[in-house]
Amino acid sequence: MKILDKRIQRITPILFCIFGAPAYAEEDKKINVSGQIDLVSKYISRGLTNNPEDDNLAVQLTLNAGYENFYIGYWGSTLDYSFPEFEGHKRKRKDQFEHDFILGYNKKFGDWNWNVWSATYYYSGGKHTTSNELGLTLNRDLTDKTQLTTSVSTYLYDVAYANQGDTFMTLQLDHQLNDRLQARVKTTASYFQDHGKYEGKELGNTEKNLAFRYASLGLNYEFYKNFKVSGEYIFGGYDRYDDKQRNLGIVGLTYQF
Repeated sequence: MKILDKRIQRITPILFCIFGAPAYAEEDKKINVSGQIDLVSKYISRGLTNNPEDDNLAVQLTLNAGYENFYIGYWGSTLDYSFPEFEGHKRKRKDQFEHDFILGYNKKFGDWNWNVWSATYYYSGGKHTTSNELGLTLNRDLTDKTQLTTSVSTYLYDVAYANQGDTFMTLQLDHQLNDRLQARVKTTASYFQDHGKYEGKELGNTEKNLAFRYASLGLNYEFYKNFKVSGEYIFGGYDRYDDKQRNLGIVGLTYQF
């Protein structure tokens, strides 16, 4: 998370753009392991385009392991800053990483897949920066080529960049244009609490409770087996300080294994 004018911006991986919700059949008794490596032109967290978490080329790693309906996951990314330097310490490359650990459970009820998950966000060397977010993601097929996904997640306790009860909401539509090309439309919003242990301190002063965060249009194309190239254009919304975020395009390269 970035500090700008003594204000901290939230960093979170876009869980459902990158992780997805690994759905495992109930009768599948094997341990399923998968992962991917991403190179992205900038690491943008939840539409905070004014302050990218990595304004340079970011390297990101995803690992998933699932058994029956349960799964665990790891997501990590390079950052172009570290928390210790904000506390007056010398910047060290080993601290310029975000590490996210996810535990989840999937179950299908009727036409909907339910995914309940808990994510722990860890930043090396930071004080009051390890957080936990609890979320629910629902998705269903609208047609054989179109899928609808919606999610809501909330912070369980105060940290330096979020108040307990800060809530993030998404609505997403994916459509398979052909066997290689997929399109995505997404819109998001947040509810920010304006009281907490770090409100008015490290977190700054919350100016907006309910905010449109961002909308985006994206395409990804599988140009070779397990390799994809993607592009996303972000229409900027607002953060908790009521700062308007700029519009921005990003591109990425993915290898899945």
